[in-house]
Amino acid sequence: MLNVFILEDNPIQLHQMKNNIEKIGANLDIKVNCKIFINTDDLKKNLPQPSHSNVFILDLEINKNNTNQIALSCTPPPQNLTL
Repeated sequence: MLNVFILEDNPIQLHQMKNNIEKIGANLDIKVNCKIFINTDDLKKNLPQPSHSNVFILDLEINKNNTNQIALSCTPPPQNLTL
C-alpha cells in the first residue's frame, strides 16, 4: 500500500491530483490511500509514522505564503520514531 498525502489549497487541483494518483495506482495494480489537506496545520495534525510507503505532494504556495510549506518539507521526524 502506498500512502499519499496531498497538500493543495485549490480544490479543483486537489481533486484532480487525487483522481490522477488513484488512476495511476489502479493502472499499476498498487493500492493507494490518498489523504488530502488544504492547509499545513491539518497536515501537521495528521502526520503519519515515518515509512517508506509514505509519499508527500506539497503545494509550495498556500494562500500566497510559501514559508510554512518549505519549513514543513524540511522538518525531520521526531527523534523517538524509526523507519
